[in-house]
Amino acid sequence: MRGERTSIIAKVKAGWSKVIHNPSFTIKEQFGFSSGIMGNSMAQDVEAYALTLFLTRFMGIAASYVLILEMVAKIANIIIDPVAGVILDRKGKNGRSRAKAFTLVMPLPLAVSSVLLFVVPKINLTARIVYVFVFYLIYCFADGFYDMSLLTISARMTTNPKDRKNFYTVAQFASTFGGMLPSGLIPVFVALYMEKEALIYFLFALFFGAVGFCLMVVPYFTLKEKTDAAWRKNAPVKLNFKALMLNRPMWCLIFSQIVDSVRQVCYTGLAYFYLETLGAFWMASVAGTISATLSYIGIAAVPFIGNKLSSRDIIMYGYFYTGILYVLFLFVGYQSLVFVALLVGFAGLPNGAMSSSRSILLADSTDYMEYMTWKRYGEPVRSEAMVFALRSTAARISGLWKSLLFPAGLVIIGYVSAKSFGNTTISVVQSTKTLDGIFYLITGAGIIGNIIPGIIMSFDNYTGKRKEKILEELYEMRAKRQAQWDAEHPGEGGTQA
Repeated sequence: MRGERTSIIAKVKAGWSKVIHNPSFTIKEQFGFSSGIMGNSMAQDVEAYALTLFLTRFMGIAASYVLILEMVAKIANIIIDPVAGVILDRKGKNGRSRAKAFTLVMPLPLAVSSVLLFVVPKINLTARIVYVFVFYLIYCFADGFYDMSLLTISARMTTNPKDRKNFYTVAQFASTFGGMLPSGLIPVFVALYMEKEALIYFLFALFFGAVGFCLMVVPYFTLKEKTDAAWRKNAPVKLNFKALMLNRPMWCLIFSQIVDSVRQVCYTGLAYFYLETLGAFWMASVAGTISATLSYIGIAAVPFIGNKLSSRDIIMYGYFYTGILYVLFLFVGYQSLVFVALLVGFAGLPNGAMSSSRSILLADSTDYMEYMTWKRYGEPVRSEAMVFALRSTAARISGLWKSLLFPAGLVIIGYVSAKSFGNTTISVVQSTKTLDGIFYLITGAGIIGNIIPGIIMSFDNYTGKRKEKILEELYEMRAKRQAQWDAEHPGEGGTQA
């Protein structure tokens, strides 16, 4: 038995040694990407976890108005994402990467707007709505461009799927840690100082906005794109479009993510569930701690289970696992706080591994797209930025649907927002029917939002032996293209990609 334990420990150490000492990336580069994604997660999680709650409870903005505000802002971002993809796929006039430049420019407006959204201005309700709309629009725009830029660079750092898997796995640890801090700490302080709830939201937004800004600028000084090859040509728009249409793994991920918006309704509703239905906001920290701990275990397992399961499989089975737990939640109910904490906590087990696998799958899909366009049109097209742009657009559509669905759900169950009288805001006690409605809202969203995306992911067939065969042919094609270019341009060199 002791020998078996030693063997397992040795395998874990050997596995993580490969992750940390990644041959395609330096420690500085892994740290840089992880810092950027961690800082971005901090700003995003404060907004995702508490903004709707803050707007309805302290801004005095009705759920129906919050619905309209978020819808308009996110529609604008959906339009911007494809434009950003086109911009980032082209180099600047000086030949430098535009993606890298945006990692330096966007953190400031992102951090500032994320803080100002938690300030209650001493103005009338109409002016408050305009105020929130302006800064939420700035927040969405800056966040979209930063996400796109950072992920585009990450896909351009290697074409080796194994090294890419390890790179994203390390980064996911930072992302999960950055995301769990706001949702883990805010409920504790709110529970301790309930009379200063609004101030606590603002102070945490200020803190994570400042720290997030410092972390988000690190990638500009540490990351370097390495997959550019002299023989690669800038594909015309028409060919880019055709290439994207052939990217089956990307489309499966996109469609599953759009339906995933229903799942996000569940997570947004949990804050209301703990605070209103259970009257125990501290539960958010307990369940969040369990979820985050298990999520880390799931991330750590990716380099190992990735040898047996593809990224597609990890995402698909993760959805099914969580969906089944919410079916159990629906039938058992919420009479036991211990049961609620454990069930919601254990539902978070695959989250980290699924997030890491989504990034890996999307980056891998650029190889698939390159292969398919080479076979069908004779020209290998990668278009990393456009791939991430479409995925980002899907994320915005997902966010838009979530913004529509959750406030709409609040309206359906009869949730009453705080009342605003001039500069004074008064909270409202919800009815028993509404409190039960919150429970059915989160369990229904948890079931539908997991089972359907899991089914969609099953249609991705870029796995197993088929994937190995495609990559083998792709490596041969790249080597021949490089050799041909070297023969035509002796002495000029060129980066193999």
